[in-house]
Amino acid sequence: MLETVHSALDTFGLNPYQALVDVLLLAFTLYVLFQKPEKPEKPLSKEEIDQLIAEWEPEPLVPRLEADPLVEMDSKVPVITSTTQTHVTINNKSVLHLGRTNFLGMIGNPKVEEASRSTLYKYGVGTCGPRQFYGTIDVHMNLEERIAKFLGMESCLIYSYGLATACSVIPAFAGREDLCILDKGCSISLQIGANLTRAQTLWFEHNNMEDLERILKGIQRVDQQTKRVIPRRFIVFEGVYYNYGDISPLPKIIELANKYKYRLIMDDSCGIGVLGKTGRGTCEYYNVDPNSIHMLCGALSKSTSSVGGFCCGSTAIVFHQRLNSAGYVYSASLPPLLASASQTALDMLDSQPEMPAKLAKNAELVHKGLSSIPGMQVTSLPQLPILHFRLAKPFADRFSTEKVLQRIVDEALENGILLTRAKYSKDEKIMPPPSIRICVSCIHTAEQLNNAVDVIKKACAKVLSQAQ
Repeated sequence: MLETVHSALDTFGLNPYQALVDVLLLAFTLYVLFQKPEKPEKPLSKEEIDQLIAEWEPEPLVPRLEADPLVEMDSKVPVITSTTQTHVTINNKSVLHLGRTNFLGMIGNPKVEEASRSTLYKYGVGTCGPRQFYGTIDVHMNLEERIAKFLGMESCLIYSYGLATACSVIPAFAGREDLCILDKGCSISLQIGANLTRAQTLWFEHNNMEDLERILKGIQRVDQQTKRVIPRRFIVFEGVYYNYGDISPLPKIIELANKYKYRLIMDDSCGIGVLGKTGRGTCEYYNVDPNSIHMLCGALSKSTSSVGGFCCGSTAIVFHQRLNSAGYVYSASLPPLLASASQTALDMLDSQPEMPAKLAKNAELVHKGLSSIPGMQVTSLPQLPILHFRLAKPFADRFSTEKVLQRIVDEALENGILLTRAKYSKDEKIMPPPSIRICVSCIHTAEQLNNAVDVIKKACAKVLSQAQ
């Protein structure tokens, strides 16, 4: 029988397998054509509709979060109703502010306020548009030129928000096929920036150059073995680490970058205005040519006490960001009055080069006073105005440690000193240890700082005795 079928198929030049498929398709088509249509469902009655509506529960817009004791503890924040260069008013009480990064005392400075006021009257509050469309004003260009000249670099562009600066700079240059190596002490802005690139990301131990070279050697070895080609490679770090209060070993990083052919991205938000004889930052502190850093960025909210950020580099690097950096291309430009405030602050730093030395002196005074408190320790460098004040013996769980630190903060506020517990996003790649972050200004007097140290000592003694 099969031979007869094969013979018939061969006669007509048909493939037996193709014929089988055709037959199955024909059968399926006939089945669909002669299938009886389903009867329409009976319409719901009004009572049934009302019942379905009453029982319906919409999906939540955001996932339900489990109770977090840290979030609950942070929900109550002091509300400031007025401010001066050194003090703020909270609950109708004037207190010394040691929680803000007003390093050079530009908040409330008469010259800065006058420059901001005159710019406000001339240009208004904001531009309502991105820089590349209709948001560029001459004060923006003046500030970019001023920052580049101040830091001794070829070119500069400014961003509207400090946190968005590194988040935009890194993705403008790195992509999926590239490699970013970050210090584990990097702040959240650099972490987000590296994450947005979707590049391969590796981490080296904080300020550990041996660990960094170990990683670089390992990558080099794999490249040689597999003939792998990575188009762009970056080492990302901070000049002065906001989360730790220490300084990066910049000369060694530059040496390794040159040896293994990496580009450097450095955030020097907390170094500019702080380090160096004239406040030029980490590069001046080490007597390093700033142009050895391919992208030098930072926030204007630290030493200039304004808002916004900047990135310096070669003319080509800056021009590339004007076309490809999301935070620059799509954000409304920096309000002109804030640009004027930053430029005036830089002018004042140039005219008063003694400010960084005064700042370091105040930082050392507070560091020395806090280091003598039993049960507590200062882990930051003495000359830096960012002091991380921690329990010498933290509790096993983070919440208990944070709770004790918050009680110290609350007790200090009751006695006229405003501090802040360092708070971090849950998205932090490596969570820094719990601490109270204390920020010193060059305009604080020795009397104010000594009084603050005495208040903190008493607060620590009271809280730690109750915690034992």
